[in-house]
Amino acid sequence: MGNEDNSPKVARQALVVCLTLLVFGGGIWIAKEQMGQRIREQVLARHAQELYAISLVHQITMAESGEFLFLDDIASQLTVYGAIAELSGALGLRLHTPDGEFLVAYPENISDGQLGADELEQAKLLVASGGMNEAAEAKDVFWEPLLEGDTADTPLAVREVVLPVHVADEEVLLGVVQFLFDGSDALADIAELDAGLFRQGLFIFAVGGGVITLLLALSFIRLNRIHRSLVRRTFALKRANQELALSNRTSAVGGVASHLIHGLRNPLAGLRAFLDEDPASTDDLPAAKAAAKRMEGMIDNIVRTLGENASGATYALSVEEMLEIFRSRIEPAAVEQGVRLEVNGAGGRELDNREGNLVLLILENLAQNAIEATGRGGQVGVRGTGADGVTAFEVSDDGQGLPEAVRESLFQPGTTSKEQGSGLGLAISGQLAGAVDADLALVKSDENGTTFRLTLAKREG
Repeated sequence: MGNEDNSPKVARQALVVCLTLLVFGGGIWIAKEQMGQRIREQVLARHAQELYAISLVHQITMAESGEFLFLDDIASQLTVYGAIAELSGALGLRLHTPDGEFLVAYPENISDGQLGADELEQAKLLVASGGMNEAAEAKDVFWEPLLEGDTADTPLAVREVVLPVHVADEEVLLGVVQFLFDGSDALADIAELDAGLFRQGLFIFAVGGGVITLLLALSFIRLNRIHRSLVRRTFALKRANQELALSNRTSAVGGVASHLIHGLRNPLAGLRAFLDEDPASTDDLPAAKAAAKRMEGMIDNIVRTLGENASGATYALSVEEMLEIFRSRIEPAAVEQGVRLEVNGAGGRELDNREGNLVLLILENLAQNAIEATGRGGQVGVRGTGADGVTAFEVSDDGQGLPEAVRESLFQPGTTSKEQGSGLGLAISGQLAGAVDADLALVKSDENGTTFRLTLAKREG
């Protein structure tokens, strides 16, 4: 984890920062362009409105001076608007009909021209409008070059102002006048305006970009810390899961070992009692031999079960095969105690060797307890059944049954009905049943005997 290469992560984070700054800069550029366009339109419109106001004032002034104006007459229109053109410094003007048809130009060297549809619509609404033609040429304005040395294709920036022609206090459109101005000064002002907006946008980008970069850097640092913490926690969780899985595997083995070691306690106690007595006595030699034989069998079971768990070997056992193995292991003890053993059963599902070995240990412990509880001349039965996908084993005897006090805490450690018992046998058997997802229960216990049932969980498929 400490040697992890962070180069790809750093590259991705740098890419995120660059893309964010690119989007931020693009947004600033678009806003700057839109703002510049609006300001340009406002400046041109304001100039048009100023000329419109001047034209109305000029009409009133001439009327007050006694001059008669007939604005429905072309000559009167040229008189009014020609004077305004000279006063405002216009290159010239064009007069149009209310429908936008060209009538006359002033002065005479101004070329013919047509109104744009938008300009005509504004005029019909008695609204002044302005625009800028940055790609015009001298021939678009003059019949011949105005200044010496100019040619027809000399670039010429033209600022246009379009005014409705009408009597000041009337709303009847009598014509449309189109003023033409040299737009070079206006272009210079617009260029200066654009430069100012660019500087402001650059400043905003620098400050905002710096803040964004800082915030992203802090966010990435925090995210990296969270990521490292999650990696450590994930690693710890994975390790804990591995340890838990190992614990689950070993707990079953530990339960097996505990069960088998518990089974050795009784024969060891018998041998100890025999050795504590007079060595010259031979009356208890058969019992000692039987105890030694039982311990030998238990040790063999320990070695076999633990060896299979360690090796990882797998194979399947049917109910019939398990009962045959069980019979071979428990029958010598039954014969020794003078107990008749009946083992039968068929059907049910197959068990894997791990599950089968644990089930065999449970059955052996139950059968051994039943043999000891029955006594000579008694009978112990072990039966395996399978129905509706459910496999079960029953161990029964015809002994005297378990005391009431013992039944209440049957599978708790320390519970026993034997004088020298440890009270661990059934408790360990219950734990082993849990290890194979089985249910171990007392079916009945009375003066006619005791029956235990081990029910294995149903397996789908």
